[in-house]
Amino acid sequence: MSTLSPTEPTFHPDFSPTIPAAPPIETVAVVHPVAHAPLQLQFTGTGAEYFRIWSVNLTLTVLTLGLYSAWAKVRRLQYFHQHTLLDGSAFDYVANPVAILLGRAIALVLLVLYYLAFDYAPEAGLAITVVLCAGLPYLLWQSNRFKARNTRYRGLSFGFDGALQQAYRVYLPPLVVVLTPPVIGAFFLGPKGQLWTAVASVAGLLTLPFFHAMFRRYVQSNLRYGQTRFDFSARTRDFAATWGVGLLVATAVGFLIGVFVGAITAVVLTETYKSGNTRFVILAITTLVLWLSYLVVSCYFTARFQTLVWGKTRVGHLALHSDISFSTLLILQTKNLALVILTLGLYRPVAAIRVARYRLQAIGVTGVDALDGFDAGVPQSRHGATGEGAAELFEMDLGL
Repeated sequence: MSTLSPTEPTFHPDFSPTIPAAPPIETVAVVHPVAHAPLQLQFTGTGAEYFRIWSVNLTLTVLTLGLYSAWAKVRRLQYFHQHTLLDGSAFDYVANPVAILLGRAIALVLLVLYYLAFDYAPEAGLAITVVLCAGLPYLLWQSNRFKARNTRYRGLSFGFDGALQQAYRVYLPPLVVVLTPPVIGAFFLGPKGQLWTAVASVAGLLTLPFFHAMFRRYVQSNLRYGQTRFDFSARTRDFAATWGVGLLVATAVGFLIGVFVGAITAVVLTETYKSGNTRFVILAITTLVLWLSYLVVSCYFTARFQTLVWGKTRVGHLALHSDISFSTLLILQTKNLALVILTLGLYRPVAAIRVARYRLQAIGVTGVDALDGFDAGVPQSRHGATGEGAAELFEMDLGL
């Protein structure tokens, strides 16, 4: 008996050959990389929990005449950090309150001396201005290092590698713009220097976009997580555009609210003129106009700059973005303001929780799979070991 191979044709009784079917062709599925959706930050804090922390912080700060404020800040930041989650892991904040108290005390003394010195003598004002310009960049540099070093995620600390020389290049010019007009007015213009100071200070506002871009680029591009440096790609023109639109929004809002409230004021004053409450009504309406204008403008800047800054930030293979909405934030803040007023301030901690939840959960991160690849090793520093150790020893935070 012969054995037919699987490829030979077989013959039926009708002698019609049947050709066997060809073996199936194996297909290989081509797997294309899937673009994972950004993983949003999660915030698990509640108003009831934070109300207890807030009430204790407020009570102890008042009883200690402000000394407890540094410990209050640490407790507050620890709560918000530990309830902010990325990929199921929480952040942490491990700062020493004494360092915050020290930095805050130094900054407060310098600012008080600055405002009082000109009442004593122009020479004293000049001297304290020089001290501020020489000392504040160093304090701000230390503050950046302190805040980064004491923030952790998955056991890894953040860090700040900005050089002190760079801090002076970034922080000194705006300090000169802000602090020198009163000195010039006091030395060269005498009693008439107040008008010059006001005009120069307003003109200094035009430099805000440029300085703001410098500040943020200095901080963001010198941050690191473990050994991985942050990358910040926002340009000065991006900040200038945001500031320009913001100032237009501020002008339009101020004009519209002013016209609307002014019409109401005219009607109200007609009714209250005879009762002697005119001054109180004017003060109340003016306060309302300022609050509403500030609310709209601050919500605009908050939403736009959060989108700009985090949308232009990368950490290794991680890319961040923010989809915060100006209109949603404005509605939320308006409700919060109304409830804070109605509850005489008791709703304030709940309002803080609601705003934090919205702002944090608007931030998304892509490339979360790369989180396990971050290294905790110490990056090579531009400073020697002695200088680095001394910087850590004298670290402090302005506490602002």
